[in-house]
Amino acid sequence: MEEIMQSNAFFMVPLVLCYGIICGMWFLLDRVGWLWEISPIRSPEKPWTEFFLSIIAAIAILAVGQLYSRGWLLPGSDNEIVAGISWMFNNVIIFSPLWLTVIIRKQSLNTLLISGKGFLKKVIFGLVASAVGILIFVSLRNELGRFPEIFGHAFTYESLINFPAVFFENVALAFLFVRFRWAVGSRWAILIPALLFAVAHIPGSLAEGDPWGHILYFAILTSSLTVVILYTAYRSRDIIWLGFVHYLVDVAIKAF
Repeated sequence: MEEIMQSNAFFMVPLVLCYGIICGMWFLLDRVGWLWEISPIRSPEKPWTEFFLSIIAAIAILAVGQLYSRGWLLPGSDNEIVAGISWMFNNVIIFSPLWLTVIIRKQSLNTLLISGKGFLKKVIFGLVASAVGILIFVSLRNELGRFPEIFGHAFTYESLINFPAVFFENVALAFLFVRFRWAVGSRWAILIPALLFAVAHIPGSLAEGDPWGHILYFAILTSSLTVVILYTAYRSRDIIWLGFVHYLVDVAIKAF
């Protein structure tokens, strides 16, 4: 039991610090005016309508995801290139309810926290901030030798085919966050997902027999991490740079 707790801490604490430092870098550079112009998001006339439509879209995404898991979307292939292309297009199909909602409601991309303003700055900052955060992550885990391997692996075909899936996850969270914010305000739009994310991990921890003190400790860590990331995404009004961060950190933690 103690070994499991130490193993979880050996992963979670460096990960929280990794993302915390990355987000802190955004606030620091934004404060000195080195980053991009923040795009305003216009609120709709009927925010609760958009809220309920976003819930329907989220359910539709989960439903299409189930179709994929049952093998009812584009088929895979023994050919690595074809299989990768099929996987990327399947992600477009899975998240299509989101894009259809935005198109039908005639909403702009900035309601997904996407803007072309300062695009190059966003890409450069995302890459540099990721490098700093991952350097902290591997250093705390005594894995500094993995640092060049992580960035080398990140730009292989095997990894790059996962970038659309990772980026669309960010888009989906931004889609829901913005519409939740329209309906219930920024505070609850940040706190509700953070609490849900923390609670979602409790059943697994209980199944492993973790003590409640340990469960509470990691619930605080996971919810705090979610709050920091969502708040930074909202303040930056952008998920392009966070898409690069999310992808590269996923490579670092061997998510795929």
